[in-house]
Amino acid sequence: MSRTSHAAISARCMVCGQDFRRDQCQPVALIRPSMALYLRERHPDSFSPEASICRPCLGAARQSHLLAQLARERGDLSALEAEASRTAAAHTAIAAHLDETFQSSQTPAQRLADAVATVGGSWPFVIGFGAVLFGWILLNSALLGRDAFDPYPYILLNLVLSCLAAIQAPIIMMSQNRRSVRDRMEADEDFKVNLKAELEVAALHEKIDHLLYVQWERMVEIQQTQLDLLDELSQRRR
Repeated sequence: MSRTSHAAISARCMVCGQDFRRDQCQPVALIRPSMALYLRERHPDSFSPEASICRPCLGAARQSHLLAQLARERGDLSALEAEASRTAAAHTAIAAHLDETFQSSQTPAQRLADAVATVGGSWPFVIGFGAVLFGWILLNSALLGRDAFDPYPYILLNLVLSCLAAIQAPIIMMSQNRRSVRDRMEADEDFKVNLKAELEVAALHEKIDHLLYVQWERMVEIQQTQLDLLDELSQRRR
């Protein structure tokens, strides 16, 4: 047999480089596009549209392609879980930064106003102030008698209470204004967090839909690869 006729009935495998009969090889042009792309990535030097691959190498390539697809599926799920974890961590950091920023921006006068408002709005202050009033009245009405320094109608006590109210009211209002500012800041941060959460949930829905679509395509490819392997095994048994 001449060299020309031998070349006409034989083909060289692009993977192992050995010569086979043409009925023992598969042209690359007849292989599915995803499998052809995988062979092109694995063997860029010997790949060409006119190349051929022997059946043993094609079966091994299909098996490795199937394993690579399964590994890629696991990698996509792991990346999705990692992104969800980063999102949750970002949410917990926002409220902590707001509290630290608000506390660090306080001046001594503002801290004093908050302390006065806290003490003035507590039960110990109410009980203590009531005890002082009761003692003042008892002292000037019963104990001191004619020597009382503030007899009824307790003009000095009224003056002290008026001065205390005149001083305490603006301080409490300053503290309430600061609390209102903090409430507005907290509402703004809550709005930002909720908006960010809505956007991320929408993005996650899109990614899940895309992932399901990609998984469906890959499952079809995996099924086709399995069918090709079964067809290859059935042809070998014949």
